[in-house]
Amino acid sequence: MTSPYHHGDLKSTLLAYALEQLEGAGLDGLSMREMAKAVGVSHTAAYRHFADKQALLDAMAEQGFEALRQASREAVAAAQGSPDRLLASGLAYVQFGRQHPRQLAHMFGAAARATAPPRLRAVAADLFNDLQTLVAEGQQHGSFRTGDPRALAHACWAMVHGLALLQGGHLLGLHPGADVNSDASTNAVAQWPDEAATRQAREVLGVLVQGMVPGDAS
Repeated sequence: MTSPYHHGDLKSTLLAYALEQLEGAGLDGLSMREMAKAVGVSHTAAYRHFADKQALLDAMAEQGFEALRQASREAVAAAQGSPDRLLASGLAYVQFGRQHPRQLAHMFGAAARATAPPRLRAVAADLFNDLQTLVAEGQQHGSFRTGDPRALAHACWAMVHGLALLQGGHLLGLHPGADVNSDASTNAVAQWPDEAATRQAREVLGVLVQGMVPGDAS
């Protein structure tokens, strides 16, 4: 039996449940009423926190950007020197995408909507601004090549985001000629060890970082 009001932090509970469903079966066929029932409250209580399902989806995206930004900032804080800081940020980003592939896709899809809330657009922009700051600081220290820091940051973002999507989709674990339709191939990719994925990400992003250093430092 559902409660007419929320129990504990219902907003966080609904977000956590929705994220679990997103990474599993998806949210296309799930309604606010069904989500409220699943967490043990009335749909009226759920609507006290989210006006509709789209509001919940936007909040999920916002939460994802904040989590990704925090993971990146923590990784950067633990690194020393501009190249290592850029690499650490990229590795944190790729790991997030590998662990939460559908959430990453949802985040950017939600932020790109013409009707996306200003707050969601702002947190998405903050993620890029952090990267641009890393690039600009590296240029000031002479660690990165000269040029428009925004353009260089865009190049970094494109490579890191692409790698995150590829690893999140288990696409880079396939060897040339592998039969993607075979159960053995699919299972092997799905069970690809995280340490192997991290090692691959470090190698790939190492190429990116090397391309950022001044010509006379390579």
